[in-house]
This record gives sequence, C-alpha cells and structure tokens, in this order.
Amino acid sequence: MKKIKSFIIDTSALHEGPITRGYTISGDSGAVFSVIVQNEDGHFYNFPENTVVSEEEGVFTPSGSFSATTSGLFQKSIDENGTYKGVISFPSISDDDYYQITIIADNSHDTEFDEKMSLDKLVYYSPRINQYTNTTLTFSLSSTLQDAGDESYGTYPSNYTTTGLSTSYSAANIKTSFSISWALALNDNDFIIARQPRINDFYFTTTKDTLTAGTGTSLELKNIEGLSVGMGVSGTGIAGGATITKIIKGYKDENKSTAAKAVYVIPKALSSDGLTMIDSIGGTVVISASSTFVADRTLTFTGYGFGGASEFNSTKFTISNLKVVINPVTTTTDAVVSNSTTIPITSTNGIRAVDTVLMTGVGVTAASPHVDTVNAGVSVVVSAAQTIENGQTVVFTGSSRAATVTGDVEIQRHGKDNLTLTLELDNILTVS
Repeated sequence: MKKIKSFIIDTSALHEGPITRGYTISGDSGAVFSVIVQNEDGHFYNFPENTVVSEEEGVFTPSGSFSATTSGLFQKSIDENGTYKGVISFPSISDDDYYQITIIADNSHDTEFDEKMSLDKLVYYSPRINQYTNTTLTFSLSSTLQDAGDESYGTYPSNYTTTGLSTSYSAANIKTSFSISWALALNDNDFIIARQPRINDFYFTTTKDTLTAGTGTSLELKNIEGLSVGMGVSGTGIAGGATITKIIKGYKDENKSTAAKAVYVIPKALSSDGLTMIDSIGGTVVISASSTFVADRTLTFTGYGFGGASEFNSTKFTISNLKVVINPVTTTTDAVVSNSTTIPITSTNGIRAVDTVLMTGVGVTAASPHVDTVNAGVSVVVSAAQTIENGQTVVFTGSSRAATVTGDVEIQRHGKDNLTLTLELDNILTVS
C-alpha cells in the first residue's frame, strides 16, 4: 500500500480576505487522494485547477469560490518527488466563517494514510481554519434625559468610526489615532457645564437572558461572557441603579452548598462545531440590590470606559484632551440702559439665570455681573446696575445653546466584534 504521510497548510486564523494559502501533501510516489474543502454553510470549494483552460474558446482559470454544488479535487497523485502542491483561495467574507479540509485516501489505488498521520486509514480531517471579519468601533453621542423627553438636542453630530482587524484574528496592538470634534446645538432651552467629560462617560450595552426565576441578588444567566464587575443592570424587576458586584462561573448546587460555603458547578456544553464538550458559558452574577426576575427574561447590562470595553470584547482605547466648551451667547441691547439691573436685549436664547452666567461688553462694569432673571425674549436682570448704550454688543458666558466636545482618540486594539461607545451628555451638560 502506498502511504500518505503528511498534510501541511497554515491553519492559523484568516482575516476577512481574500487570501490564498498553499498546501503540500507528502507521501509515497503514486499515492492517490481527493481533497474536499467545505465552509461553515456546508458549501464546497470549486478548485480552479479542475477547469480545463482554453483561451481560444474563452475558458479561463476561474477564481476560487464556494457553492452548494458538490465539488472537490479528485484522484490526484503524489509525484515522483513525494509531494503534491496546491493552493486554496479563501474569498472575502461579510460574516465570520470557517473551513474544514478533508483528505480521502483512494483505496482503489492501493493508498492509505500513514498511521502517524491518521488512525483512520482512509480519511483525514485537517484542523479547522477560522476566518474573521474586521470589526468596527463607533463613537457616538446620546442624552438619556433629553432623548426620553422633548429632544432638545434634535439631530446629533455624526458618529466617528474606525475599522480594524478583529482580536479573534490577531491580538497584536495596532494603533490608530484620530481626533473627535462634536458641535452640539439645542433646539430650545439652554445648557450649562455640569463637569468636564471623562473616559468612563462613554458606555455600551449588551443583553443577556436569565436562566431561572427568583428573588434576591443572585442572577443565573445563560451567558456571562463579556460581563464585568461594575456594569449596570436594568430590566423588568431589576432594582434601579443595580450594578454587578461579583461574577461566578457556573450555578449554585443547592445539594452540595452549606450555610458556610456555596458550591458552584460548571455544566458542560457542546462546542460550536459540535465535536467536543466544553465548559458552559453560563454562570451567576451577584448584583448590588435585591430584585425579582423570571426565567428567559432579557436584561440589559451597561459597561463603561476602557475597562468595560476591554473586558467585554478586548477593545482597547484611550482618549486624551477630552473636554467640553460652551459657546458664548452674543446679542445686543435694544434700548438704552441707565443705571439699571434690567438689560433689554434682542435675544435671550441660551441665557440662564444662574450666578455662573456672566455678562461682559463695552460699558459693562469691570466686575462682570451674573444673571439673576431671564425674561424670555425681552431682557435679563443682572446682579449689578449698568449703564449701556442702545445697540451695544453684550456677551454672556456660562450657558448657551451651543457647545463643542473635543478629544484625541487612540485605538490600541479592535475587539472581537463591533462595538459602539456612546458619550452620555447628561453627565457633562445640564439642560434647563
């Protein structure tokens, strides 16, 4: 019997492609074999070398592709040098995929696998090759309070997005830098700065389903992947403001647990390829407030900043020089002001009555007065009497209908899947 002794191909993960990889089958000269390549959908690789090329007849070498039509490389033989070399062209993908390469020894041609290669003398399965799409990281804006109310912000500025290699393909840090600049505008009302933004003001959400019903602080979930201590928890029956305080793999075994010690058991589950048994991805999270929940209920978990994103899907980023600046409100007097605290102006839009909102301008006293009262569309009352000519420009700082958020972003690693990080405007701007 002629022996097939080895099959060599790079089985490391593929990026979203396209990409070509060579392979070598070694063994005794004249050994006959067939090769079949199938993707995640069970479609077959067409092996372009099967096509008889005839330029005169307009038949050219096709590109490598997969289809439902059964196809393979059939009854090829190892040459006199003891090898057969070929290539497989993996196509571009729009979602994650994998490939299974099967080699079949042709027993009718007195061929079998060397036992060091395969205990099955006639069939060899190569390790599965995974292919991963690039992932996108998105930076966006939101106001929980305003979006749920009168939507004073109207349309938000455009998101910033960046795409890179999935961590599932490569864990190497590949830095990408860019600057953000969001110009915010209110349709009405006004805002003041609550505080300057921080990296943890960027949040993301994910959902998980409960496994069992109960009351208390221990939630049994079907999937705890990506969760981390400190994440917010919300949903029907969950106490307001609840957060994760502890994460435990597996579920509590009431028969083995005692009052002094809880015992958790990690069940086994079938792997995604259906070939092996692995630890279940389910587990238990302990939350900060007692709640009531039922089985198969979807809960929302909210993560924050660098730490949350890194734990969730290995996304790593930093933001420096992050700040918000409120644009000053510029208007004019529309009547003479003579030793009065009431200042008639052409527009009061964006001006708020608060001691941090100051008025400046020609004729305004050196100690900038603050705004005590706003008479909408008519005038403001300030903290010190002024004498100002009609038509004089006056400037109000500290409140506005326009602001700008800026910062410098560095992406150190894209995660294993897409992620949207949203800046919570309510943390940094207070809308009247």
